[in-house]
Amino acid sequence: MQLTIKQRFALVGIYLALILGIGYYFSDDWKFIFDSNNPLNAVLIATGLALILSAYITEPYFSKPVDVITRWVAIFLFLLGLNGRENLSLYKYWIIFSAFFISIALLLIFLNGYKKTEKVQRFAVDLLCKISRPEIVFTILYFDIVVSFFRSKETEYPILIGFGFLLAINKPIIWLVELLSSIFSNIKSKSDPTKFLGQIIGHESSDLYKVELSSNSPFRQKELKGKLIYLENVTNGVVGIILSERILLGKKWIDILSLRSVDESLISFDIKSLLPLAGEKSIFSRTNAVYLLDLPLIDPETKAIIDKNYIVSNFSNLIDTVWEGSTINKIRFNKLFSGDLQLKRSIGEGSIIQTKISNENVLYQIIDARTDEENLEHKDTHGFTIGTAQKLGRYIIGANELNTVKWLPEIYTPIFLLDPQKIDYDPSKFIGKLPNTNYGIPIKNHDELVTHNTAILGILGIGKSCLTFELVQKLLLNTEVKIFCIDLTNQYSRELPKYVPSGQIQIDLPLATRNVIKAGNRSAAGNPEIPSTWGNEALYKSHLNAEIDLFIGSDKRILTLNPDLHNVSKAASLFRISHSVELTPAEKTRIIAEKLISKASSLGETTEARYLIILEEAHSLVPEWNSIANEGDKTATNGTAKVILQGRKYGLGTMIITQRTANISKSILNQCNTIFALRVFDDTGKQFLENYIGSDYSNLLPTLEERHCIAIGKALKLKQPVIVELNDMTKILVPSTP
Repeated sequence: MQLTIKQRFALVGIYLALILGIGYYFSDDWKFIFDSNNPLNAVLIATGLALILSAYITEPYFSKPVDVITRWVAIFLFLLGLNGRENLSLYKYWIIFSAFFISIALLLIFLNGYKKTEKVQRFAVDLLCKISRPEIVFTILYFDIVVSFFRSKETEYPILIGFGFLLAINKPIIWLVELLSSIFSNIKSKSDPTKFLGQIIGHESSDLYKVELSSNSPFRQKELKGKLIYLENVTNGVVGIILSERILLGKKWIDILSLRSVDESLISFDIKSLLPLAGEKSIFSRTNAVYLLDLPLIDPETKAIIDKNYIVSNFSNLIDTVWEGSTINKIRFNKLFSGDLQLKRSIGEGSIIQTKISNENVLYQIIDARTDEENLEHKDTHGFTIGTAQKLGRYIIGANELNTVKWLPEIYTPIFLLDPQKIDYDPSKFIGKLPNTNYGIPIKNHDELVTHNTAILGILGIGKSCLTFELVQKLLLNTEVKIFCIDLTNQYSRELPKYVPSGQIQIDLPLATRNVIKAGNRSAAGNPEIPSTWGNEALYKSHLNAEIDLFIGSDKRILTLNPDLHNVSKAASLFRISHSVELTPAEKTRIIAEKLISKASSLGETTEARYLIILEEAHSLVPEWNSIANEGDKTATNGTAKVILQGRKYGLGTMIITQRTANISKSILNQCNTIFALRVFDDTGKQFLENYIGSDYSNLLPTLEERHCIAIGKALKLKQPVIVELNDMTKILVPSTP
């Protein structure tokens, strides 16, 4: 039976009324209460009332050896003073049992701590306490007295026997008490907008309170998160909302955040207007009491203020409050809810959350989380999840830009999963958006995307080429740049027409030019002392120069080049030449790059983008020194790196696309000022990117979702790394072919 203290007293009161009523009915006065010579006193007061008080007040859960002694001594003395004891049928047995159990109980107390008989003591104590429970002892004594003194009386005997069975069974009275409690609670809840919840045991900040509910509280097993409460104070109390709850073995703790109005003042009213008996001098008053609020019963003015509170209206998006250990750049928080059980949308790495710094809404991006555990009381513990989020700033919708906000939020400031404003999102204007929002991330300066170089890094099949095609599309729309795609896979020749009008694309050098170059590839032996007489490198450079001039002078914007289709050879050595060798892709890339820097420098310096070299599978075109196939590749890569280093002031830039960060020249990769990092697994790639995006973001690279990247750089409107949800390629506007 899990009865509350109030219910136990109510139950005792009902039984006491029945005892007094039965006694008065049979004796016609109240003298039986004090007359120990009256059999009614023995059966109702000495036995029945003792049974009730012992079972429901003094020993509701268990008996102890000391209680056993007290009980049997009381029975022994009662028997000695009982008038007409010779008529009690089991009198001598009661005397014997009383003496026996008193002696055993005293012996067990005396032997307490004696280890040799510890097991026997435990068994004896358990058996003694169970046999001596008041429900057993007083019930048997009750029936013995009734049978011995009242069996000859036609009226008293059946009524007292029936009352004895009511005491033994007990269920009807318990049911009645529970029914009355339920009816009283319903009546009270309909007339009273407050229900006592618990008392404040901690005040962690001006707005955060810790409240304790006792084990017998009717709200202990109920879900309380999100409920409105009232915190009683000396003068006016304040309205709050329950953030979290932790169940301990014998009680429950809840965290409460007080609510503020639009002018940042605490929402408060006088609880005396709702609880007339809750005054300071009333016996019903409680110190630091907390009540549940029934909002519809609150006065309309206060209710309107509460309804306008941002925490109340947006509670479904509340994550937690700012925790200790937060810094200017990062905040820590305890994730209160799991997935969609409470939040409208689940959260994870990359999710955008929002809090306030000096009353200004500031966005943060979740970058890490870990589990932890805290000790509550005794051996109770509570497990939770600690999240970490990086500060992004305040998003300016009109400018589509994240502006820096200085300082950090106050501890215990509420944090919400961002519920962005309903704004339109046009993929043609942005490279992507903040995850699960329509807050677009635009390219700040398309020219700087070229002149300051760009790198797109990620594993195979993750969407690097698709992102490149989209960037090419935006460059064509926003700049006058001419683009040279060096692609060993021929993917650009096949896929670019889906994103760019085919009339703007030239597929490699004309076939006739390639045939002339191929025919000039001298397979016969030349002069062993003159390198130029071996191979067709000079011819290739001449025709390549001419074709580049033609392309630049045409209305076409993109030239795709596959070095594997260019048959170019050179002398195998500088002296005593015996044979020629094919130029590697890295060597052909250098030739193309040097031709373009020559063209660009002849036009003078500029800040606008003139020429862009796209290096697809860049690890094959500009390999790292430890990944080269021969010394010629090392020289070629150094030459290309020199071009990239000098190209900025002439409007020449490079876009690096690679899946193998470890195998690409770092002297070239380090020139890339704008980075799009998609999913990466290798440690070398993560370590390199850590210099750009920091360790927190680099640790997220292996788990990035499809069509997500970490973006940073001069060409973007970003002042720090951000996880960006890239555009759905099916929604990119594809220009029609003219």
